[in-house]
Amino acid sequence: MTAAVAREAAVPRSMLLLPVFAMLVGFGPLTIDLVLPFLPMLQADLGIPVATAQLVITGATFGFAAGQLVAGPLSDAVGRRWPLGVSAVLHIAASLIAATTADTAVLLTARVVQGAACTAAGVVVVAIVRDLYGGKRLITMLANLAVIVSVFPILVPSVGAQLTKVIDWRGSFLAVAVWGTVATAVALIVLPETLPPERRHQGGLLPSLRNSVGLLRRPRILALSAASAAGWAVAFSYLATAPFLYTNVYDVNADGYGLLFLATSLVTIASGQVAGRLIVPRFGARRAMVLSSVITALGAVGIVLLALGGTPPLLVVVAALTVALAGRSIGAPAVQYLSLQGPAGEAGSVTAILGTVSFTVAGLVMPVMGAYAEVSLIPLGLFVLLAAAVEAAVALLLRPASRRFS
Repeated sequence: MTAAVAREAAVPRSMLLLPVFAMLVGFGPLTIDLVLPFLPMLQADLGIPVATAQLVITGATFGFAAGQLVAGPLSDAVGRRWPLGVSAVLHIAASLIAATTADTAVLLTARVVQGAACTAAGVVVVAIVRDLYGGKRLITMLANLAVIVSVFPILVPSVGAQLTKVIDWRGSFLAVAVWGTVATAVALIVLPETLPPERRHQGGLLPSLRNSVGLLRRPRILALSAASAAGWAVAFSYLATAPFLYTNVYDVNADGYGLLFLATSLVTIASGQVAGRLIVPRFGARRAMVLSSVITALGAVGIVLLALGGTPPLLVVVAALTVALAGRSIGAPAVQYLSLQGPAGEAGSVTAILGTVSFTVAGLVMPVMGAYAEVSLIPLGLFVLLAAAVEAAVALLLRPASRRFS
């Protein structure tokens, strides 16, 4: 029995683990995005400008980006389980502070800590999957995770819109804390340690951190970080644009808003599953990235052409946006798979670097795209086209890491 088979035999079957993984990887998007529909309520309650209220999202996004730089190397140095428990405690404390304070500075600080504390869940899940699986099973699990991570940010705001009917903005922070507590507790009960001491990065946290920084000098990691950032920038541009576009330009109510997000999510799920189960295993990860960039570019061109014609019908705009997001969903598992071709003791660090770069770029892009949401869709379309070009360039320039799958 090989080491990989032995590790896989020590845990429940992958489909039984998927709900646990989903709860963990959804922790980050919930922390960042659930409060989106509550922002007008928060702004009025605290008496702060709209721009300040939006920092509640930006702060959590940058905290999420920065926290991965510690969570990834930490999981490579001490194992996968311990960072989960510590991060959950920090998240609960920050959530309680955010839910009870009336001071804007304290709230924004708590949001940064919230974002940083929930990073361990997402980073550790990807590392655990890398520990347990290989070949086609690894691709399939990464595709499942990519779909979950992509769909959560799209669905969460519509769920939050319904929650505004029963709780206030303070309750949204408590709801996220409860989710994180339950997800972490279940994971610690179900999952054994998947990175034994002999496979960890030797020397402890500091050497692991130094190694993580050293990964930034590897052209392959930098290229894949750029591709990952391009994909996440597309998703977050949509998140920044859609609420204002649907609500203020097309007068869509909360229920219609939720249905539009749901329809887009279903297409995104289907695209990610086709990529992970068919395209990547059969044609390779790099070809999947090329296909992803082509489809994303088609959606971007559609967005620009529609915007040039004035104010097009809502469903036509939604269709163009959905095509772009479907393309992005095809590329996500391919990028993640290519990034995990190195040693298991670096999986957490590599995942952290991709996440840090991606969410930093996404955090910078969101306010810019949101500012144009009610003015013109041309900037969004051009930006999505640029993101597609970046992914295509990375796919074409990247050297294969595996004859069979890359």
